[in-house]
Amino acid sequence: MKAETRVIGIDDGATRLRRRVAVGVVFRGSLWLDGVVTAAIDVTTASVGRRLATMVTESKFCNELRFAMLHGAMLSSMKATGLMEFNAATRLPTIAILQGRQIQVVGQILGKARKAIHFRLRKDVSALGIGLTTERAVEILRLTSRGGLMPEPVRVAGLIASAANTPKRLNWTLRHLGAGS
Repeated sequence: MKAETRVIGIDDGATRLRRRVAVGVVFRGSLWLDGVVTAAIDVTTASVGRRLATMVTESKFCNELRFAMLHGAMLSSMKATGLMEFNAATRLPTIAILQGRQIQVVGQILGKARKAIHFRLRKDVSALGIGLTTERAVEILRLTSRGGLMPEPVRVAGLIASAANTPKRLNWTLRHLGAGS
């Protein structure tokens, strides 16, 4: 696999708000930031996975992407089927980085998805992959990480989403992104 393989990392900044901004960051491996995409989401709707998939597929980076990564905090706001909907709609091999209590979602997804894998990275951190093998997932994680545990695309997406989802900025951001989504 090339060191400059394009990967999108998606996070919502671990906010507990019902309406929030999800941020996708496109990286070439862990080397360069190529771009940022955003979507306003409402976590009370059942279509969070489809909304995130639309954000990815309608971006100008879609044809160049090879993998997608989501931070597990996103899964707590989605139903277990949300990750599978995202994977099916984007047709990208997908990895979710899970920490702490987020690991509880694994059983539901492994029971429903055909090509799902789960493996531990550390004691309280694991990865859940759909559409790829364990070896391929480990290779992607190694390629996109810079010494830390969290892959760069997901880490940077989390930083940007945290800033976008602060209560002071959120009303302005949702108004300009079209919060009716």
